Amino acid sequence: MVVCFFVAALIALFPVFLYADIYADPSQNRLWFAVSLYHSVKLFGGYVELRGGGAVFHVAKHKAVFLRFAQISAARKKFEITKGFQLWKLHCIVECGGADSGAGIAVAAAFTAIAGMLFSAMRARSAFLSLKNKALFYHTSRLRISVRTAAVFNGAVLAVALIKKGLEVFLNWMKRKKSTASWKRRRSA
Repeated sequence: MVVCFFVAALIALFPVFLYADIYADPSQNRLWFAVSLYHSVKLFGGYVELRGGGAVFHVAKHKAVFLRFAQISAARKKFEITKGFQLWKLHCIVECGGADSGAGIAVAAAFTAIAGMLFSAMRARSAFLSLKNKALFYHTSRLRISVRTAAVFNGAVLAVALIKKGLEVFLNWMKRKKSTASWKRRRSA
């Protein structure tokens, strides 16, 4: 029994690394993404295309979901990350054309300056954050962005987040059930 307790405590405190890799190519109107554990166990992935008034998320070969921009904004407001999930890595690479022109170099310099300001603000909040930013120049016309992020958490934080979400769903179900029951009483009276 004592061994089981220590194994459960070890699993609850063992760090879990969740990676998200994003690759955007505006010329193809696509953003590819992959989410994995420890950068080896793929959880899900696919790509996103922008279409009139929304975005199409392709998560399987024959399955796509269309979300309007208003729905995406509402979902973003509902999404909340608890303090136990810490951003651990943020690496960005921008590939841009115009190695021979001043405009291409100016775009890369602007990206590097903006990313540097954001990174310094993020670094002030978490000193262990790994931040890298690179710009690659090409002689051909292109713009591509690659981002690799990683968040770290442990089993205890994940369990608390799942319990919290489960309680929210349960309370919403109880409110709907209660309002439905009072509506049925009003109709029968």
